[in-house]
Parts: sequence; C-alpha cells; structure tokens
Amino acid sequence: MADRLRIEMRGWDELKRGLEQLGPELATRAGKSAIRAGAKALSEEVKAATPVGDEDTSRSYRTKSGESVTVDYGHMRDNIKVKMGRPKKAFNVVAIVTFGSAFWARFLEYGTVKMAAKPFAKPAFDNASIIVLEKIKTSLGASMDRLAKKYGRR
Repeated sequence: MADRLRIEMRGWDELKRGLEQLGPELATRAGKSAIRAGAKALSEEVKAATPVGDEDTSRSYRTKSGESVTVDYGHMRDNIKVKMGRPKKAFNVVAIVTFGSAFWARFLEYGTVKMAAKPFAKPAFDNASIIVLEKIKTSLGASMDRLAKKYGRR
C-alpha cells in the first residue's frame, strides 16, 4: 500500500475571488509574479541539493578543421536558472527551472547505461513543494493587493 500525503492549505478561495475581481489581464500579471517567485524558491532548493565537485570544468576539443576549442560549462549549480515559458493557452503562466547548458545533470538524475541514477532534483522538488506553494500564495496575495491599489480594483 502506497503512503499518502495530504496537504491542506487555506486561503486559496479568497485568492481566487480576488483574481476574478481583478480581471484576466491583471490576474495574469499577478500570476506571473507569483509563479516566478515560486520557481525561484524551487530553484534555490534544487541548488542546495545539487552536488558540486571542485575539479576544473573546462574541456578542450578539436574541430573538424583542426582548430582547438576550449569550452567551460561551469558547475551544475551555477547553471540552474528560472525562465518564463510560453503558455499554450491564453492567461496561463509557465515558469521553468532549467539546468541551462549543464546537459550532464540529466545523466546524473536519470542515470545512463553505464551509470546508476543518483537523483537530486526530484527529491529536492518533493521536499520543496509545500514551500513553493506557500511562496506562490503569499506572492500572489501581495501582487493582487499591489495591482488592485494601482488600478483601483476590488
């Protein structure tokens, strides 16, 4: 039998009513701010859980023309970024926590044919879910109040 986790958060109904009073455009602006804040909190949790080595991160290789090229991708932790995505529907908001050019993060998280998986992002996400939801909730409320005051709504 699988363990079940029940999370109860209060205040979402009030936020929903407030968003409806703001209208779709202002509600989307408030949502973008809140989702960005939640994604930022998630990225901080993932950064804290990301393993970091102390070895040199630059690599050199030769191109087909024989030119020597040196590339430095940096550490995984340095590449973690939050970017806003393009939603598929109007008035939706998408934020993405990405590892940027640290393509090897996928190998570590999911494993390869020759290496077992050593997940760090998924456990960090699971541990941070309540923190992220609270951050979204408080940021959404603050954004709604700020926009309502600025545009004379509510």
